[in-house]
Amino acid sequence: MTPQHSARRVTAVWQRGLSRRRFLTWALAGTAGVAAVAAGGFALLRRSPLDEQAKPAWAGGLSRQEYHLFDRARVALLPTEGTNLPDTGQVPVVANVQNMLGYMAPPLRDQLATGLGLFDNAAVVFHGRRFVDLDPATARDYFDAWSRGNAIQRTLATVIKQLVYSAYWSDPATWPPIEFDGPVSEQWGLAYLGNAPLPDDAPGKERTEENA
Repeated sequence: MTPQHSARRVTAVWQRGLSRRRFLTWALAGTAGVAAVAAGGFALLRRSPLDEQAKPAWAGGLSRQEYHLFDRARVALLPTEGTNLPDTGQVPVVANVQNMLGYMAPPLRDQLATGLGLFDNAAVVFHGRRFVDLDPATARDYFDAWSRGNAIQRTLATVIKQLVYSAYWSDPATWPPIEFDGPVSEQWGLAYLGNAPLPDDAPGKERTEENA
């Protein structure tokens, strides 16, 4: 699947999960929550040793925080130790994520940037550290908890997972170990037909929440 197609899938998930009104309400509430944590004397917990580490020169399309978030997510979501799969450090996972994000419309990309920042910082409340500082096992538990959370949490967890998984498995370096010859859609020139709805989508639910 091409970066453009992956970006469309992520955009569709984001738009289904978050109306503009719901996102703005959640973003304001999330920002207020993080501020409350800082005001309570825990501002130091929101700092990370990674804050002092510059992002690579090629990562111009990602903020420093986003780069470290996806770099941590690739380790947590793609454990390859003990397998014949290439280590995620040998595959340009974060660079591929950046490439996909470059195809998102600017307003949606800005919303996602806000969501990624809140995903990272919200871990302070539950684990005393930001997501970028969690060990792989705890980071996976964090993803699992968000996958069982409210619509916004589920949406963010799904989007991050889709970006990381697509970034890894779309890279040709991962294909030989699983004897994959490449996407037949590209080999046969098949047109992209869009996305199936998420399993927990309920028709009319979004309209009901919008009118609440």
